[in-house]
Amino acid sequence: MKKGLLALFAACSALVSQAQLPSGSLAPNFTTTDINGNTHTLYDYLSQGYTVVIDVSATWCGPCWNYHSSGALETLHEQHGVANGGNVIVMFIEGDSQTNNADLNGNTADTQGDWVTGVNYIIADDASAANLLEISYFPTIYTVCPTGILTETGQISAAQHWNFINTTACQTVPTSDGAVLSYVGPSVACADADISIELANLGTNDLTSATITVSGVTPPVTQNWSGNLNRFESELVDLGTVTVTGPMVISISADDNANNNSVDGASLAPSSTTQLRFDIKFDGWPEECSWRLLNDNNQVVHQGGPYTNQAVNSTLVFDRWVPSTGCYTLEVNDEYGDGLHGSQWGSGAQDGHFKVYSMENGQVSSDIFIYNGDYDYSQAIAGANVNEVVSVSELNVSESVKAYPNPASDLLTLSYTLGAESEVRFELVNMLGARVMNQYVGSQTAGSYSFPVDLSAVSSGFYLLNVEIDGVTSTLRVSVSK
Repeated sequence: MKKGLLALFAACSALVSQAQLPSGSLAPNFTTTDINGNTHTLYDYLSQGYTVVIDVSATWCGPCWNYHSSGALETLHEQHGVANGGNVIVMFIEGDSQTNNADLNGNTADTQGDWVTGVNYIIADDASAANLLEISYFPTIYTVCPTGILTETGQISAAQHWNFINTTACQTVPTSDGAVLSYVGPSVACADADISIELANLGTNDLTSATITVSGVTPPVTQNWSGNLNRFESELVDLGTVTVTGPMVISISADDNANNNSVDGASLAPSSTTQLRFDIKFDGWPEECSWRLLNDNNQVVHQGGPYTNQAVNSTLVFDRWVPSTGCYTLEVNDEYGDGLHGSQWGSGAQDGHFKVYSMENGQVSSDIFIYNGDYDYSQAIAGANVNEVVSVSELNVSESVKAYPNPASDLLTLSYTLGAESEVRFELVNMLGARVMNQYVGSQTAGSYSFPVDLSAVSSGFYLLNVEIDGVTSTLRVSVSK
């Protein structure tokens, strides 16, 4: 298992549902009291030009203890800490609300050892600070530059920490530095999109005005913002509804730091027919791969995975029909966070791919999503502007997959033959893209089967019946007539 490569410095769940603050975020301010009764305020240190390295851990967490025992942060403190004439503040925050100073001192059963003896940097037992930092696993190691921007630098050595600090914006704080921290809006759009940006002041002077431009939209947008943002403050700026015509870029007027003056916005979804072809080649861990296709009402139209029974490095090619025109969003997920980039794990591991095409008359009419296993992702997003209806033909993995009678009234019989033990499930989707039925039949041995589908609560109309056998789907068109 590739996870075995990270056994020494891995992570423990923080048992919370919040998302981790991403690198590039503006760090929230907090004041904490250390185990000696001294108070420390993050923004006070940043305003004095210090870089703050924060280790948020739990006393019961083995990987936390391993990293703490490595001495990386103690070495960083000794070599570059403020007490020794440097410009780095190191903080250790015990982030679990159920632990206390006794755990930190190694005096209970809920600890890996003595976290205090021999440590000369700041130690605080403060779950509230961990909550402000939105910690979702222990240990989380953030480096916060004097600009207020944090980066999850992780469990690296003292030398690597210092190299990061010494080669980034941690070294200078501009006088005038308005920054576009993030884009708020859809990742892909078929036409109109409501968009905003988070505008922040990372400079020493107050930010009172900025000119915001948006390209890749019709007509191009120019908006003059005025206000009063103190250092480390941010504001969500509403840019209204725009019509997306190409890759969107949102920029603000020039200042002392051009590196944070723009951000990518929505991309334009390619045109598509109602027929989509999926071509998935798995890497060595198909059980980590899943996907969903959602309509413009955020309803799941189709989905697949996790592919727990799929052979490693195998390939699936199948078609899906969406029930109507509209704007669809494809979410491709990887549980481990490395996408299908299997080759990075060595030992003959291979990259996979995930490709989705629009089809017309048996030919590719446009590319919807093309991924060749050359980068990591936890979730990748693509869109399809479905504006052409093509006929729905019945796609059978095997000629033995049948549904009768068709039309049906209150009962439909699904029959199929399995050549080997397989997991079987099916879903019924209406012409608006809403799933009206989702049934897991179970794991069945080889043989022929008939399964009754109760349609008594299903309204009259046309539906797509997707029958999935070990991750491979047959799509049949069925009619319900009452």
